[in-house]
Amino acid sequence: MAPLIWKPNLSELRRSWWPKVGKIPTLKPKEVMAILVRIGFKEIRRRGSHKQFRHIDGRGTTVPFHPGRDISPILLRRICKDIEMTIEEFIQYK
Repeated sequence: MAPLIWKPNLSELRRSWWPKVGKIPTLKPKEVMAILVRIGFKEIRRRGSHKQFRHIDGRGTTVPFHPGRDISPILLRRICKDIEMTIEEFIQYK
């Protein structure tokens, strides 16, 4: 008789170990720009379809303004990391 070998169900394992994170929204570039201006950032440069924003304390980020395209949750996470804020803090200014 062969020994029993346990094989985990990977889909259940992934769900159980995946961190419980709130849903990150998809925003329009104009919404992201309005939030940045509300926080105190100013547009310092524009090159093509990308606008660069800088705060008086030195923090800065770049926001792409492509026609018909939204800011993805992954890019929004990167913008928040650049300006040293959490996504929840950033969304509060919406």
